[in-house]
Formats: sequence, structure tokens, C-alpha cells
Amino acid sequence: STTYRIMQCLTAMRLVRQRTHDKRYVPGPILYEFSLTVPLYFQFQAACSGTVARVAARTRWVTFLALRSADETVCIDRQGSTSVSIMNDVGRRLPIMGSALGVSMLLHLPCAEQQAVLARSRKALRSNPTHRGRAYDEMWRRSLRAGVGLNLGDIVSGGASMSVAILDANGLPVAALGVAGPRSEFSDARINVAQAILESESARISREQAELIDELGIA
Repeated sequence: STTYRIMQCLTAMRLVRQRTHDKRYVPGPILYEFSLTVPLYFQFQAACSGTVARVAARTRWVTFLALRSADETVCIDRQGSTSVSIMNDVGRRLPIMGSALGVSMLLHLPCAEQQAVLARSRKALRSNPTHRGRAYDEMWRRSLRAGVGLNLGDIVSGGASMSVAILDANGLPVAALGVAGPRSEFSDARINVAQAILESESARISREQAELIDELGIA
């Protein structure tokens, strides 16, 4: 009954709404209205949209842009298509160790912070039954060797992804640019080509959007 009263209050404030077809609660319209008060984030997304589309066209894989949000990542753009199911849509949040996008940012954190974030992220993944049994540590070890976020079927069987961090003026990760597609298409040759594209385009964003990144204070 207490939970019901809380949800009724949140509904009245338009922070949540209840869907008619299944009675589930989902984010309410006031959250979108609040988001309009932080236009710099929309500017960053818009400024990077052309890059995301270009990477998708050049690699022929679905391409993502994600922001770091403390110990999580949040997807802010997705373009392109692929033949496998990639369950990472705009707005989805994941523990930072839960995707190649997050791992690519972890690689650039100072050692002490990196280890602390890794510990908290592992705990968050273990506590969620949907994440149990997936080889996040294997993805982390492979990414350490590769120098980029690299998932080769560790999270979803038959799917693969790789990512490169977008750095601020101090060399710290603020966002990540990544691609995903069928595991069978991630040959060494295509990984090398995609890595070169991602590194070039991520560096371009860091360079061309440096003032916006600094103003946002993302991290």
C-alpha cells in the first residue's frame, strides 16, 4: 500500500505515468520537460550525429555514442543497422563494465579510480540476475590487451562490439564511440579497419568539440 501511494504521488507530479495496456509505470512527461533546461547535452549529441552516421556508413555496423555518467554509461545516439539483435537503445543505462562502450572509457581512468570503479561495477553486475554468467572479466582482459573496448561474444552470443573513448583536454574519458554487429564479421582485418576509423573520429570529436565538452563537465 505504501508503494502504491508513492506511485500515485509521482503520477500526480507527472514524474511517472501508467501505461493503459499493461498497467506498468514508465517515466513521465515532466522528465522530458526538465531535460529541455540542459540544452548543452542536446548540442553535444547533435554535434556528433554526423560522425555517428559516418562511422555507421564506413563500417557497415550499427554505431553508438554514449556518455559516461559516474559508474554507468548512457546511450545518447544510435545509427545504422545490423543483422543481429543489439539491445542498446538511446536512453539505456548500463554499469560501465557492462559494455565495450563503458570499458573503453575505463581504460583511460587513472589507476586508483579505475580499480574503484571496476569494483563497484562488478558488484552492480553481480547483483542483477540478467547479467549473471556473462564474461565481463574476459571482455575486460581482452580490452586491456587491445587498448580499446572489445567484446567478442562475451555478452550476447553471436554479437560483438568495439569502442574507443572520447577524451577531454586532460585526457580523461567523457564519452565513447562504438560499433556492434555479428560476431562472424569481426575478423582481425575488419577489427583493425574499424579501430582506425573509431580512433580517428573520436579524436575529431575531442578536438572539434573541446569547448563544449569542457563546458558540459561530463564525467
